[in-house]
Amino acid sequence: MTSVRSMKTWSSGVERFFSENGEWLSRGAFWLTAVLLVAAAAYWTAMLWMQVHRVLLFDDAYMFFRYAVNMRSGLGISWNPDGIPTYGETSQLWGLVVLVLSFLPVSMSSALVVGSWLCSVGAVGAISWAVAKNACSAYMSSAWRVAPMVAVPLLLTRCYLPNSVNGMETMLGVLLGGWFVGLALGWAEGRVRPQAVGGMGVLFFLVRPEAALAVSTMVLLLQFLRPAASIRARSWRETLTVVSIVGGGIAFYLGLCQTYFHSALPLSFYVKSQHGYEGYAQRWLPFSNAVGVLAACRPFLLLMALFARRAHGWMVACCLVPALLTFAYLLTVTQIMGLDSRYYVPYLGFFLVPGLLLLDRFVAAGIGSGSRGISRGAWVGHALAAAGVMLLFVPSRAHTAVLDYVDRKVENRSQVYAPVELTVVAAKALPEADWFRTITAMSDALVKPLPRGVTLAATEVGYLGAENPQKTLIDLAGLNDAEIAHHGVSMNALLRRKPDIIWLPHPAYTYQRGVMLSDPALLREYDVIAGAANYGLALRKDSPYRGQIDRQMQVLWDDLYPGYSMSEYRVSAVSWTGQKTTG
Repeated sequence: MTSVRSMKTWSSGVERFFSENGEWLSRGAFWLTAVLLVAAAAYWTAMLWMQVHRVLLFDDAYMFFRYAVNMRSGLGISWNPDGIPTYGETSQLWGLVVLVLSFLPVSMSSALVVGSWLCSVGAVGAISWAVAKNACSAYMSSAWRVAPMVAVPLLLTRCYLPNSVNGMETMLGVLLGGWFVGLALGWAEGRVRPQAVGGMGVLFFLVRPEAALAVSTMVLLLQFLRPAASIRARSWRETLTVVSIVGGGIAFYLGLCQTYFHSALPLSFYVKSQHGYEGYAQRWLPFSNAVGVLAACRPFLLLMALFARRAHGWMVACCLVPALLTFAYLLTVTQIMGLDSRYYVPYLGFFLVPGLLLLDRFVAAGIGSGSRGISRGAWVGHALAAAGVMLLFVPSRAHTAVLDYVDRKVENRSQVYAPVELTVVAAKALPEADWFRTITAMSDALVKPLPRGVTLAATEVGYLGAENPQKTLIDLAGLNDAEIAHHGVSMNALLRRKPDIIWLPHPAYTYQRGVMLSDPALLREYDVIAGAANYGLALRKDSPYRGQIDRQMQVLWDDLYPGYSMSEYRVSAVSWTGQKTTG
């Protein structure tokens, strides 16, 4: 009783302080908001300035640019200059954005960075709008006043800044995801038309296909979990309208893709569902990346722990459950190039919006008076929940061990294959060159000077493909090649296509390298240079461009391996056990 009485006394004192100093506090809040926004804008702008003066290292981002160049050339959505439609862009909406960005008078690297950066700024605006749209307090009903509460914590995270300049669809996903959450919560309160919610859900899906799970789950939860008094603001007819727009939009899009691409689903779906990454050895830590996003959301999870009341449970559940279900699904996906938690980042709005809205409800009830009527046990529960949120992400040996254990289970590390043994004259292996320097050297020194009719095959096809759109490029990973996506890599099929140069798969593709290098036809039809361009190169012996290829190959060799003799690294024999090992 003493604790409750003292809490009421403190509450009254706080309330009196705010009532007596309201005008002064309002001016202070205005200037604090202005200073934080200016500081965030300056930091963000400085980061953009630095990044546009560097080369974008996210190789997958350049794939979108190759599609954009082909579209501008009248080839439609195609990967190769043959104009055959290719469903390689998982995010078609980002592909259209990149098409617009391709008209900027800057390098493709800078264009991709500017596009994702602008979306990152827009994402802060969208989440701020979502909070302000659903706020009850006068203070947080302004998106400008909410913006620093969104921007400053995000700028301090390890996952937001790198993704804001990665050239991928990540930030467009955050923007549309936050916008969708704001519209959905507004619709639940009768302030937003259901057509707007459904339309935004479809757009979110067009950026991240798995968003269909989050969108549909949130809509259904809002129908069932809103308090009965508010359900009258929305009827089953409106819910069916939202579901029909989302379902109909997705169905129409799938039908359109089936008609145009002859595939309703992107090629990555077939690659990943049909064991296209069998034996893949590189770790991308899917569970650790999911936890990384949750750690970035700690301030907002803390707000939920401190200010959530029983009356707010529906809001928290309707936002968190869809995001966590989507996270659970993503853990089943092979997350190649899942750097900086980029697969999970688009769902930040599902955590930020409810956290800030619970703070808003506390402010709306009156700081101080918002704590009245709360029992001592309830305060203890909130304190324990807040402490749990903070402790859950504290680095420790146990924390690291749990993450590593779950990651290994999710990634199925037992499917790695023994490496291929190559016989060469050289006594020591070639030095490994920097990954992206190798990619740029391959493009500039070897491929770009060759005639348009040259055909290449490789797994690292982003920058290489975007810089050489007139060259036919077989994506050995299958992400941009329908035949490989549906049937896997077959040496018979590949050799029938007669690639002039094969840049052998990244060493992480242990099974694919074994199958390709151990096939006798490869050494019979190609000169294989072990370790060239890090992974090895195979040059077709009867290529009509072989003379030009040899000249450019020497240029590449002199650039990457001065002092080494290329002839000593020509493969004379190959052995591969095909044995599986534990990764």
